[in-house]
Amino acid sequence: MFSKVYSTTITGITAYVVTVEVDVGRGLPVFDMGGYLSTEVKEAKERVRIALRNSGYEQKPRRITVNISPADIHKYGTGFDLPIAIGILGAQDEVNMTAFEDMVIIGELSLDGTVNPVKGILPSVCEALQQGKKRCILPAENMAEGSVVKGMELIPVRTLKEAVVYLQTGKSPAQERNSPLKGNYDTAGKESPQEQLDFLEIKGQESAKRATMIAAAGMHNILYVGPPGSGKTMLAKRISSIMPELSFEEQLELTKIYSIAGQLNPNHPLMTKRPFRAPGHGVTQAALLGGGRVPRPGEVTLSGKGVLFLDELTEYRQTVLEGLREPLEEKKVILTRLTETCVYPADFMLAAAMNPCRCGYFPDRSRCTCTQQDVTRFLGRISRPLWDRFDICIQVTDAGVHKMQYQSCNKKGSSAYMKEKVECARAWQAERFAKENIYFNAQMSAMQLEKYCRLGEKEQEFMEKVYDKFHLTSRGYHKILKTARTIADIEECTEIEIAHLSEALSYRSYRSVIE
Repeated sequence: MFSKVYSTTITGITAYVVTVEVDVGRGLPVFDMGGYLSTEVKEAKERVRIALRNSGYEQKPRRITVNISPADIHKYGTGFDLPIAIGILGAQDEVNMTAFEDMVIIGELSLDGTVNPVKGILPSVCEALQQGKKRCILPAENMAEGSVVKGMELIPVRTLKEAVVYLQTGKSPAQERNSPLKGNYDTAGKESPQEQLDFLEIKGQESAKRATMIAAAGMHNILYVGPPGSGKTMLAKRISSIMPELSFEEQLELTKIYSIAGQLNPNHPLMTKRPFRAPGHGVTQAALLGGGRVPRPGEVTLSGKGVLFLDELTEYRQTVLEGLREPLEEKKVILTRLTETCVYPADFMLAAAMNPCRCGYFPDRSRCTCTQQDVTRFLGRISRPLWDRFDICIQVTDAGVHKMQYQSCNKKGSSAYMKEKVECARAWQAERFAKENIYFNAQMSAMQLEKYCRLGEKEQEFMEKVYDKFHLTSRGYHKILKTARTIADIEECTEIEIAHLSEALSYRSYRSVIE
């Protein structure tokens, strides 16, 4: 007998609906599986065989053949256990075959028949709904995550027997547990509010705060350079507090990524806060960019819509840092394998911090013991191409004891005020790029720069002198224009003025000046 059920698989961050075909017939008692399967999928045959027996479904010696199509998509994960088991029972006329047409089945089986949670439920349910499926049998522990999607009937099950009872009788075990069957965003668990860090806690550092506000407004990459203990990390950790709230579409996109990575909070399955990721300097290239034996998103993808912070930038391995160059420009990571290519988004804002020299106190010669050659060698750990990808480089100096003791009441230094300015600048950008495929000034291409960053005669003459004096690259020149456009947005100016260009230049010339 033959049966066919539907399930899902994920490649990169893209989910696909696949067909699990099962044939049970006479012949030697073997269990064959095909369809371009990974090791964990092939291991399903032993889990399924024993789970069926321990759930009370004795199997006669038969030849079982399972094919998961289409065969040109590599199948990963353990979510095929339950659909394979249901397919076998369907081929043996133990469940109603007509119930499978509008349904997808996802779940991993333990040897005793318990259905275990799996990764990637949210993108799987979204894709199934898009492909016209109306029902989804899924692990009960994944119910909260799946309920984020509206319009799909969810049947949460804890055991294989519960799934079979539903297919035989149409009565869901969730009805007995008073669980919702319809996915509903309003009933999905949300993150509990957390106390946010505030820029008001940082005494002094007004220029660094303004540079941070500009960076957040235009999603510009920012580098803090200063002595130890001057507040570089404190500034970076508070960037998220001045960024606008995520829209529901952004929340859903971010939640899909964390679902695939298996990093969702089961009690709060919807990501409502912008991520702040700060991997240590021992991070590997695969962990930062993504990859592994089974491809998984890396830190650059997990920090999407938020901030990726690299503290003590010079301590990271050079190969790891150089791997950031393409994601910073293309906003995506392409992992090419022999048989497949995975594309991960990398829509993040990079913030980094470093000391100006080995001892950390340059250019304060009263404390710095480094020679100019030592300083140049130390800064040489960051390559010119990578340095060029930072839109803003701000020098953070010691605030001094008087500012540390001063209790600031200036609301302009608070996160609330800075967030208002950021949201205002973002509103200007939203109107400007309404017909474009970008959202922030930092994303503008060369053609868009010509359209939205046109300069007057005086401004053009100023930039010509700057280009020659500081030996700018084309990328560096464009970075100045983008940053100046953001500064003008914050100041609510329609045209870019020399004052905006001068400030943007001051954030680019640090290395040239000290060398």
